[in-house]
Amino acid sequence: MEEGLVTALLWLLFGGTHVGLTMRPVRRYLVSRLGEAGFIAVYSVIAIVTFAVLVHYVALHRFTDPHASFLVSIPPVRGALIVLSVLGFSLFIAAVLVYPGLPMATFQHRVRPVRGVQQITRHPFFSGIALWAAAHVLLAPSAVTFVFFLGVIVLAFAGGMHQDRRLIEEMGEPYRAYVAATSFWPLVAVITKRQKIVWREQPWLGYAIGLGASLGLYQVHDHIFDHGGAYVIAVVSIGSVIAILQAKLR
Repeated sequence: MEEGLVTALLWLLFGGTHVGLTMRPVRRYLVSRLGEAGFIAVYSVIAIVTFAVLVHYVALHRFTDPHASFLVSIPPVRGALIVLSVLGFSLFIAAVLVYPGLPMATFQHRVRPVRGVQQITRHPFFSGIALWAAAHVLLAPSAVTFVFFLGVIVLAFAGGMHQDRRLIEEMGEPYRAYVAATSFWPLVAVITKRQKIVWREQPWLGYAIGLGASLGLYQVHDHIFDHGGAYVIAVVSIGSVIAILQAKLR
């Protein structure tokens, strides 16, 4: 139980700095002192370090206080949750690839006509990772992993909502209209007829890469957190840097 509490506190450290540093007064002050590029650099370093500490702790204690989810013993439910995990991860990978074209992309906040993955969700990065984590919460084998993946869901949703509020303040009516016409959770805007999926505009290559990555990770699933979580830390850190550089070059 103690390990679960520590995991929650480390999530508060990561999530608090991740969201707190982007609050308008804080961000404005830091940008005035460091410049936009300087702020992004400092913000990224803090995010990577706090995330690394969190993942390292989870990796070392993930088998403490085991309690297998009863859902694991129900094949159809377990299969459905695995499919949900794959779909969420595919959406997340597609989001990384199309990130420079999204309104919330670093260095270039600009609202463009809704197209592609934005017809499904305006936050493919956040909502994709939230779906992936939701499946893992329901299949979590220990208290530490349960808290870890629950933290992913909370941060993803809170991060998306915080980002929407900040960009409405920054860009005004264009982004407000964008929010009204789209949805955070996948397909909600389509179901409520605020959006229509144009299949030819979808990032099929991104989805395919995400699907392939999911299948590849499934083969090594039991070893992803080996070596103190080094694999997870490296992939997330490098992916974040690449996304920022893509936006900067764009």
